Amino acid sequence: LAFAYFSANGRRTFGKAVFFLRVQSIDGEGPDIGTAFKREILKFSPNLLFSAAIFAISLFPVYPTQDFDALLGMFRGGYTPSNDGAIGLYVVGTIAALSWWLVPIIAWQGQTYYDRICGCEVVSA
Repeated sequence: LAFAYFSANGRRTFGKAVFFLRVQSIDGEGPDIGTAFKREILKFSPNLLFSAAIFAISLFPVYPTQDFDALLGMFRGGYTPSNDGAIGLYVVGTIAALSWWLVPIIAWQGQTYYDRICGCEVVSA
């Protein structure tokens, strides 16, 4: 919410102020709070998506059992969920997140994927 507030209506975050950048809509105006909020949600969506998936996978035991009472007994007996099954998803998520942020920067045209979705661009101030 703070990033959206500072990006809306022509304001800038601290990082954008340091590098003399600002976010504007395609028509040249500062984005409204709704557009800025949508942009920030889309910016962090790879983190949100893959963190939720890794958490969901880590809830399942490494050796599943068909008997629900045995599964409850495992948790009562001190079983802690393992992240072993989530390592592959973590690697895929990291690659996807890096491509979400770094690929548009390599071929920079003033917009990342989420900027194009929201109709915004980053320009020098």
